[in-house]
Amino acid sequence: MRTRWNFQAIGSGSVLVAVALAALIALLALGYATGWDATWRAIGVTPLKPHFFDMHAVTDHAACFAQGYNAYEVNSCDPLKFNYPPIWLQLGYLGINGLDSAWLSILAAFIAFLVVTTLLKGRSAFNGVLASAAILSPPVMMGVERGNIDLVVFSLVGSAALAFKDTKFRRAFGASLVVLVAVFLKLYPVFCVALVAKFNRRTLFFAITLIIGSLIYFYSIFDYLPIIRANTPTAFMLSYGYKVIFLGLDHLRAEAGREALRLADTWLPIALVFVVLALGIATALYFASNREPFCIITISTPGTAFLFGSGIYCGTYLLGTNFIYRLMFLLLCIPQIQDWMKSNTENNNLTVTISYFLQVFVLLTLWSNGNSNGHSTFVATAQLLNWGMFFGLVSILALNCIRYSQLSSNFSSFSSRSIRP
Repeated sequence: MRTRWNFQAIGSGSVLVAVALAALIALLALGYATGWDATWRAIGVTPLKPHFFDMHAVTDHAACFAQGYNAYEVNSCDPLKFNYPPIWLQLGYLGINGLDSAWLSILAAFIAFLVVTTLLKGRSAFNGVLASAAILSPPVMMGVERGNIDLVVFSLVGSAALAFKDTKFRRAFGASLVVLVAVFLKLYPVFCVALVAKFNRRTLFFAITLIIGSLIYFYSIFDYLPIIRANTPTAFMLSYGYKVIFLGLDHLRAEAGREALRLADTWLPIALVFVVLALGIATALYFASNREPFCIITISTPGTAFLFGSGIYCGTYLLGTNFIYRLMFLLLCIPQIQDWMKSNTENNNLTVTISYFLQVFVLLTLWSNGNSNGHSTFVATAQLLNWGMFFGLVSILALNCIRYSQLSSNFSSFSSRSIRP
């Protein structure tokens, strides 16, 4: 009995796994045939040596620390300064060293893929194709090529989104603890506090737990914070953030033989941030008061993941500069965007239209930020898209803050009237 091939019966999870396997086989084949540097450059990734460079930054420093060297200063054991929280250095006492970099990087990438596949499964094959394009984008692949620690942080934040439930305090507390572990490892997951935009008792409990735990941790490593900041490079290449476009302008002027304007060190970048924030909030207020609100975040795992991803993107954008592998957190926004794309009674036409635009905009942002010659090339288009993404996510976050605040206020008002004698 013959069976017909039904593309619609294939789910997004199957597509993601199939594409990942095909990409892995192609990557290995090209790597052995043409060399790894040429292979990575062919897909828009600027490779560094040794392979899994960022994981080496952890394992090599941890091994040196176990021998008594100060990882945060230049030393004879490792010429590079360490720029991660000191908790990573404890790996040296477990016998971890540079020889472990390869398997640790592969494990981190594999777990991150499992998490994002779990978040994205249960959707159509077409949505799986779109999500695959995002996963295979240069910023995400750059994180894989370098074995970057953000893959570990991504797995923790994504797992917290899967664990969180709006109806259960235990799940909310567990999710906050998972995110706190991510904060201990890399600090910036504190921006997951954006979950409070979906205002209710559980999200407020999550936010308070995360803030208190983070403040205690920041206080405990307070002496290291300025050192970590100073040891982290500020660069125009392969970066996003509110200062990057100004740093890139100086680079372009230098290439033309002109003097740098150094606008990144003036009030102008901060002023531009406030203008974009004001425009985003004004847009949210307009739609909240004059039209049917759009892109309302659902009380579900995709909604939680969206708030984590958008919170981290907007929060890190305000840090000034970040290497583009951190754009992998935009993957957390995709499940909610794809749910908005469904035409049903819960999604008005405006939401559907905007969600299609957001899906395309996320892909453009991810793919425009990669460049095989990234250490010498400044891509202005990518920075304009990054600013557009910042504005869009700020607008959606502000709109949901307003929406859920209104619902909470209306509920409180109704409750007070219902118990009045």
